[in-house]
Amino acid sequence: MTPALAALVALLAAGPAPPTMTSPEEFVAAVRGATSRYHDRELAVADGYRLIGGDFPAMGEHWINIGLVFGLEHDPMRPEFLTYVTVDGKPRLTGVAYAVPLMPGELPPAWPWAGGRWHDHARTVDEETLLPHAGHAGHEAGDGEESAQQPRLAMAHAWVWLANPDGDFAADNWAIPYFRLGLDRPADAPVACAKALSLASGGAEHLAGVLEAAGAHAPSERKAVRKALERAQRSVAEILRGRGGPRLDASRLSALADQWARLWMDLDRALPEATRSRLAAFR
Repeated sequence: MTPALAALVALLAAGPAPPTMTSPEEFVAAVRGATSRYHDRELAVADGYRLIGGDFPAMGEHWINIGLVFGLEHDPMRPEFLTYVTVDGKPRLTGVAYAVPLMPGELPPAWPWAGGRWHDHARTVDEETLLPHAGHAGHEAGDGEESAQQPRLAMAHAWVWLANPDGDFAADNWAIPYFRLGLDRPADAPVACAKALSLASGGAEHLAGVLEAAGAHAPSERKAVRKALERAQRSVAEILRGRGGPRLDASRLSALADQWARLWMDLDRALPEATRSRLAAFR
């Protein structure tokens, strides 16, 4: 973070007032009421939200209101981010995210009832977009740990419009690949199935960028990565072909999980150990 931005954070960062709700369920209901107008993304744009960064397989697009990020107060009913996913060519509102500027020694707030779900952003835009957020130096609100010793943004997601199998406040929502493709999400399906499905809806391009950012720069490595991703995409398309509706049966789910495992076997053969080690959280 630049010195100028650090100074701005120091000037404007203010501790968010806790919401008056007494339960996570009440909090989610209130946020839904406060953001229902943003199902129409044109209204979000009119209110100052703009697209930032890429389209993440398990997050979708982030639309930021920079005035709210660096405002004097942070209101849980006025989220700094909205998240959208494109389905059949139309934007669909999936949730919100909060962003609180923090100075060294400061911890994120206790809301929204998910202290461990806050994660920090303090790297460049390229790094934040391409490398998995699980590698960030996150801090749990109120956990007693020392906070990061640099100015940063603490962020927390709330999936108030698309149910998240890992909970309303988890950062990643692996229901999104099913949602993009108009598929039902099986309650007991392993996350590998969703990761394989993401390859059919933009996830392959995102993963290629992740691999390059992690160190797959050599022409031979790029060629091997491209070949592995193309093979995996074809396999996923074949698994989905001929299905009778939005529900995937057990055999198709098993095949998807197998394809995700095979993709990483191919990538392990193509990439050096140093690159593979940086991808442990993502794979």
